[in-house]
Parts: sequence; structure tokens; C-alpha cells
Amino acid sequence: MPIISIDYTFFWQIINFFLLLFIVKKYFKEPISKIINERKQKIEAELVEATKNKKEAEQLLKDAEAQINASRKEATEIVKAAQRKAEEEAHNLIREARENRENILKTTELEITKIKNDAKEELGREVKNLAAELAEKIIKEKVDDAQEISLIDKFIAEVGEDK
Repeated sequence: MPIISIDYTFFWQIINFFLLLFIVKKYFKEPISKIINERKQKIEAELVEATKNKKEAEQLLKDAEAQINASRKEATEIVKAAQRKAEEEAHNLIREARENRENILKTTELEITKIKNDAKEELGREVKNLAAELAEKIIKEKVDDAQEISLIDKFIAEVGEDK
């Protein structure tokens, strides 16, 4: 048997093929072409929209990155400003503490000087009073030098006991 046999069925097959081709072309070509064109247009529209969406997404990404960078920069500036302010406040507090210390030292020195001067004045008055009392006792008793020395020693001993 040959691979291809040409007999009357072969001609009928060819006729059927062309008839089928004619029917498909006449009745199905337009609907199939229409479906294919619609599908093609839909795919093209989706590609255009996808491209548009991709560009929008890229732009949104760029905007978001720019906003993030701006926020980071602003945060860095805020932190630096806060650090500068904290350093200034620390320096001010230290300066105020030093000034306060100096004022306290000056006030204390003035008080000590006043107390010292008051004590000197009081001591001077007491010495004058004691000297006057001693002179009065010496004059009252009109004693000789030996008695005077013993009275002075006695007086000094009495004054030492009082204090």
C-alpha cells in the first residue's frame, strides 16, 4: 500500500476541505476576527493601562522616597536643634550655679567680716571696761607695785574664769 493513494475519496476530501474552508470563511471569519480584534484591543488597552499604572507607581515611589528623605533630614535637624538647646541650657545652668556660688561666697565673706568686726568691737569694749574696772580697783586700793601686780593677776584670773 502506498502512503498516499489517490482515488475518488481523495477528491471528496479535497472538495469537503474547500467547502469547509468556504463555510468557515463565509460564516465564521467575521465573528472570529471580531473576537480576535476585540481581544487584541482589550490586551492593548490593558498594556497601556499597565504602563500608565507602572509610571504612576514609579512616580508615587519617587514621591514617597523624597518624602522619607525630607522627613529624615527634618528629624536630623530637630535632633541637632534639641542637642544644641540642651547644651545651651546646661551651660546656662552651670553659669548660674557658678554665679550663685560666687554670690554665696561673697555674702558669707561679708558676714564673716561683719561678725569679726563686731567681735573686735565687743572685745575692745570689754577690754576698755575691764581696764576701767582694773584702774578703778587700783585707785581705790592705792596699793603699791607689788600689790598692783597681784591685783592684776587676780583680775586676769577672775576674767579667765568668767569666760
